[in-house]
Amino acid sequence: MDRVTLIVPVYNVEKYLKRCIDSILNQSYKNIEIICVNDCSPDNSQEILNDYEKKQQIRVIINEQNMGLGKSRERALKESTGKYIMFIDSDDYIDTYYVEKYMAVMQSEDYDMVIGGYTRDVDGNKKEHFVKYSDWSVLSYTIACAKMYKKSFLIDNNIGFIDIRCGEDIFFSMELFMYHPKYYVMEDYAGYFYYFNRKSITGSMNADKKLESFIAEIFNRFIEKYPLEKMEKDVYWKICYNYITNMVNALIVHGHGCGIKSMREKYRYFMDDLNKKFVDYKKNPYLHFGKMKKQSLKIKISVSILMFLNKIGVDKLAYYLLALI
Repeated sequence: MDRVTLIVPVYNVEKYLKRCIDSILNQSYKNIEIICVNDCSPDNSQEILNDYEKKQQIRVIINEQNMGLGKSRERALKESTGKYIMFIDSDDYIDTYYVEKYMAVMQSEDYDMVIGGYTRDVDGNKKEHFVKYSDWSVLSYTIACAKMYKKSFLIDNNIGFIDIRCGEDIFFSMELFMYHPKYYVMEDYAGYFYYFNRKSITGSMNADKKLESFIAEIFNRFIEKYPLEKMEKDVYWKICYNYITNMVNALIVHGHGCGIKSMREKYRYFMDDLNKKFVDYKKNPYLHFGKMKKQSLKIKISVSILMFLNKIGVDKLAYYLLALI
């Protein structure tokens, strides 16, 4: 029975930490290693970790300085002993058969990664989100959790996270995509429970925090490592599409209601950066609704409509309207 390492970064989650760790200890699959990384948490999380560590139920790593979610995961990855890796955020929790389900698939054909859906928990109201079988589940389903990875695949290809404190999973997902992993998608399983913590970075993100600037910097770092001119054309178009989807999300999800003045600045920033990075973006075949098979319907509709309006020069009005809602 191969070992699975579950990595849990910990920061300011004393209210949810026991639920997270207990859900891992309750797994039907028993050969697991639990590594919790205390990223200089200012609350009582360390006391909670100490209790579990005394019982030899978990390993605890303490960062000397705050490293952020991604770099904390990387540190634990390097110290892990499992053949397979899973990431769990410390305010989330998992189904009892979670690891067993992933392992059954992972070992059936020796995959590099297995992908599942998740259940969104908003104040106790739960809704399942499933993933369709396609390359988009690797590239644009940008959460590092709800997936299992072969450790050697991550290590051998130097796949990791960047030190930007928002959107680390976007970079990580693109790196995975660039190395063409052999993957499987469990289209009907959502055993990862994503708790919407309003105090987390994602939960507290709003228009004032300028998510679009984070997205731009993430892609700057990615392009430095993977120059666009060296990519195969289809890979280039998919990376371009992924950039656009994340920027559109930044403007319409996190920017709606921000007011026309603020949206004008966001839109100008987006367009300037888009033309700087992907000057030929209007030729991208994936911007057409019919081409985007097995992509999230919400993404397909929003991106195809807004980029069609961009093509005819009236998309700015749509963003301004969203700024007022």
